[in-house]
Amino acid sequence: MIYPWQTSVWHSVQQALQAEHLPHALLLTGETGCGHEVFLQSLAQSLLCLAPSVEGFACGQCRSCQVYKAQSHPDFMAIGLQDERQAIVIEQIRELIYFLNLSRSYSPRRVVSLYPAERMNSNAANSLLKSLEEPSANTHLLLLTANPASLLPTIRSRCQVLRLPLPSTEQALTFLQTQSLSQPLDELLALAHGRPLAALALANGDSLNKRQQWLTHLQQIAQGQGNIVEISAYWEKYDKNSLLDWQFDYLLNQLKQSYQTAAPLSGQTLHPLINPTKIWRIYEDLLELKKRVNHPLNSRAFIEAQLMAWAA
Repeated sequence: MIYPWQTSVWHSVQQALQAEHLPHALLLTGETGCGHEVFLQSLAQSLLCLAPSVEGFACGQCRSCQVYKAQSHPDFMAIGLQDERQAIVIEQIRELIYFLNLSRSYSPRRVVSLYPAERMNSNAANSLLKSLEEPSANTHLLLLTANPASLLPTIRSRCQVLRLPLPSTEQALTFLQTQSLSQPLDELLALAHGRPLAALALANGDSLNKRQQWLTHLQQIAQGQGNIVEISAYWEKYDKNSLLDWQFDYLLNQLKQSYQTAAPLSGQTLHPLINPTKIWRIYEDLLELKKRVNHPLNSRAFIEAQLMAWAA
């Protein structure tokens, strides 16, 4: 299974595979919330399948597909974040290297998926380089990242980069129309920055309520009414990327409102204390903080730094 907006990239990969020109290492890049993890999984299963379709999709019935579904395929390894770790570590890459030196069982090739690739720490990334420089026969390394610039240049240079596209508005809305959602679809999609799977997560979870609560806390801080220590303690276990993304979305919408180029989204009416000059300053401060979002620093201190940007 892939999504309609991924079809052109899928076809290009399958053409390269049929021509026996598929690189040993592929670096898939694209926005989160667009289903690119599904593309990664579908490609891995396709490469392992014993009887893929004409379009290259896994048959779902052969022995290889069955053990892949059971998550016990001897010729496949998935590398990702483990437990509550914030990074992919060198021990995982050592396991990958050992795996690549094993003999194949019954699939035509060995496959490794690595996601999110940008979360490799420096030791893990440097260890991976050797596998990229000296590939084993009939193996494919599939890396997926939403932030390719954060990878070592030497890793990027040893992979063929494939850009997975953001869907068009029409494609995204068509997908959301099949999901039986009660919220206005165009507003959901706007809040999710055009990412349909992110919009679906907003609609089906508690994210919309959490987002509104977070924005309320920010406005309280901006007005000198909130307690930074208490608010940061409340949010310290929440996803840091989500908290930052909600702020960027909010600030950009405020700027558009201030220049009367956009109608306010739900819960995003312009507060008189948040003027364009302050918006730009907060935005710049948050951009600096975003560079450290995946750093294993104290979560509460990271959130306090965000709140201080609003209080200044």
